[in-house]
Amino acid sequence: MLANVSFAATPEHVNHEVQSNEAHNIRVNVDARRDHVLFECSSREALFEFGRTLMQEALFGSGEIEFFPLGADGKALVVEGARLVEDSARVFVHFPKEGQHVAEPSSWL
Repeated sequence: MLANVSFAATPEHVNHEVQSNEAHNIRVNVDARRDHVLFECSSREALFEFGRTLMQEALFGSGEIEFFPLGADGKALVVEGARLVEDSARVFVHFPKEGQHVAEPSSWL
């Protein structure tokens, strides 16, 4: 299967399946003793949206993004395109705010 994904500086993307179905979630576990981090994705859809958000940030972001568990009325909510379950660790991503990409997106194909 081949999929095309496009990115824009002002995204209008909402994945309705991930938004409406709590079955699509991620649990992040940290094993500090062994310096391991495990991302347990319940579905490919959950992983895809997490990856899509990271790519959007890499292309157009402000230099940092945070993923964290958030709940309301006993349900886990989607934050920044990902639903982290209640006992998940938080995820912080930091990257240079300025400068050029190593390669222009058109050369990635």
